[in-house]
Amino acid sequence: MWYLVMSRSLPEREQDKQKNYQEHRQWLDDQHKAGRLLFSGPTTDGDYGIYIMLAANLDEAKSIAATDPHHARGIRKMVVLEWRAHRAFRLDGMSIADLEKIARGQ
Repeated sequence: MWYLVMSRSLPEREQDKQKNYQEHRQWLDDQHKAGRLLFSGPTTDGDYGIYIMLAANLDEAKSIAATDPHHARGIRKMVVLEWRAHRAFRLDGMSIADLEKIARGQ
């Protein structure tokens, strides 16, 4: 199942966010390489970081997202929502099942 993770910046922790930015970026890279993240990036105003995650269930998605260094240190607050994706790209293109296989390295 796919999950939408919305990570909200806490203005009072901005300095901590900047100090730990590289560790957060490495965590994202590692999750992408492991096939757990499909997309990741900030909103244009920088208030939120958003990523689309593949996990077995909501508890697993929350557990994985909680290991993001920004969440683990309380620098950002997260909300994890189950996302029932129905389509990917063009209607005649890849299916959600195809994307899951790619994400899992199959």
